[in-house]
Parts: sequence; C-alpha cells; structure tokens
Amino acid sequence: MVEKKLVALGLICVVLSVGLFGAVMLLNQKDTEMQIKTDQISGLENEKLTLGTQVSILQANVSGLQSETTSLNNEKTALETQVSNLQSEATALENEKLTLETQVSTLQANVSGLQSEVVSLENLTLSLETQVSSLQSEVTSLESEVIQSFNLGYAEGESEGYQLGYVEGYVQGVEDLTESGWYIRDPTYDEAIAFINLDKTDENEYTPDYVCYDFTADFNSNAFQMGYRCGFVYIEFAYSVHAIACFNTTDGGLIYIEPQNDEIVTVAIGQTYLDHIIVHFCIIW
Repeated sequence: MVEKKLVALGLICVVLSVGLFGAVMLLNQKDTEMQIKTDQISGLENEKLTLGTQVSILQANVSGLQSETTSLNNEKTALETQVSNLQSEATALENEKLTLETQVSTLQANVSGLQSEVVSLENLTLSLETQVSSLQSEVTSLESEVIQSFNLGYAEGESEGYQLGYVEGYVQGVEDLTESGWYIRDPTYDEAIAFINLDKTDENEYTPDYVCYDFTADFNSNAFQMGYRCGFVYIEFAYSVHAIACFNTTDGGLIYIEPQNDEIVTVAIGQTYLDHIIVHFCIIW
C-alpha cells in the first residue's frame, strides 16, 4: 500500500515537474516574445522620430517652396507687365517706323527733285560765271582806259591850271599883300612837315557833327594863318566821299595829308584808300 502511495507521489512529482518545466518554458517564450515586441516598438518609435524629423524638414521645405512660389508669382506678374509694356513700345516703334519710312520716301523724292534743281543751278552758275568773267575783263579794260584818260587829262589840266592860277594868284597876292599885309605862299617840304607836327587839328574828336570836312577846313585855316597855301582835296569813292589836305611844296612837289592823324598819304585814281577805291578827286586851292 505504501509503495503504491510512493509511486503515486512520484508520478505526481513527475507530472508537477513536467508542468513546471512547461510553465518555465512558456514563460521564457513569453519573455522572448515580449522582448521582440519591445524591440519592435522601440524600432517603430525610432522610425516615428525619424519620420517626424523628415516631416519637419519637408514642412520647412514646403514653406520655403511656398515663399519661392510667391516670389516667382510676383516676378511672373512683373515680367508680364514688362512684356505688356514692351509690346506697347514695339507697337509704337512699328508705327514710328512706318511714319519714318513714309518721311524717308518723301525726302528721297524731294532730294531727287533738288538734285535736278542743283544740276540746273550749276549749269546756270557756270553760264553766269562765264558772263561775269567776260564783264570783269571788259570792266578792267574800261577802268584802265578811264584811268589813263583821267591821268592824261588831269596832268594837262593841272599844268595849265597851275600856270594860269600861278599868274592870277601872283597878281592877286601882290594886291592882297599891298592892301592887307598878308602874304600866302607854298611851303618847302621841311616847312610843311614842321607845320603838320605843330598843328593840333588831329587831336580833335570825330563826331557826327565834326567830320572829315571839318578836320580839313580847320587844318587849311591854320595853314593860312601860318602864311602857307593849303589845298582842300575832295575825294570821290563809288558810294561815298572824303576830304583831306595837301601842300604843293616848292622843293618836294605835291604832298597829301590826312588831317585826322597827320599821316602823309598817296592819292591816285584806282588806288584803295580807307578800304575804298578812288574813282575821282580834285584839289580846291
């Protein structure tokens, strides 16, 4: 009986041992599975953190892209405005181009007409230049003839007039000397120069009321006061006249004086004096 109890107790112990071993094995399996789950959860949490970081980066990138998109949209709007303005300018330039082309066409037609007129005027100019050259030759020839005729006539008239005037003047001078005591004579060259240097007429001021005639008249009057015979020279230019004085010196011949500056000058037909050509002159004694 006791043996049966021991056997039963042994069996019970075996069964308990097997159960306990199975329970331990099951617990170990559960711990392993728990560890695996824990590791998986830890990995998922790490992946979650990684994904969160990536999401934050992507959100930041999206925000930047939105800003860039806004900026690009603004630039696009500005470019569209510029394009619109450029198109307007291009249209205006096209219109100006058409206007300029029309003007150029008109100017070309005008230039063609002007060129024809220029050719016609050049031909007319050549013809006129030929005529002018011919007339200048004729005028030069006539001037030479006039000068020669005048010089010849002047020399003959001066000689005859001088002789006649000398005789009459001598007689009149003797009478004047007898009646008034005045004696007028032609000075020597040195006396004429000395009088010119002494006379103050050249210091007078030229005004609209005191001109070349007045200078000459005062110069002559002062010479007369000194007892010298002085001539009033009347000079004719093409479009104006002038007056100067002269002495017929006894040893140097006829000299002409500009009383405005006391210069000894030369007077002859065809000669330039005061930027004008002398066409005629005469001496009044």
